[in-house]
Amino acid sequence: MSLSNAENQIRIARQQLSQRDINESLLKVAVELLAECKRLDDEIRRVRRDVQVGRRFG
Repeated sequence: MSLSNAENQIRIARQQLSQRDINESLLKVAVELLAECKRLDDEIRRVRRDVQVGRRFG
């Protein structure tokens, strides 16, 4: 293996590690966004339920 070929392989390996790090970060963000969407959905359901109960007994 030539030095140039070895350098290319090292560069490719670094890019793959960087891409993996980027993918992991994006996945963490997606999980956090999904959790926030779930929290907001739960909050909306609670408010709607409170409004309906308020109409019935208000």
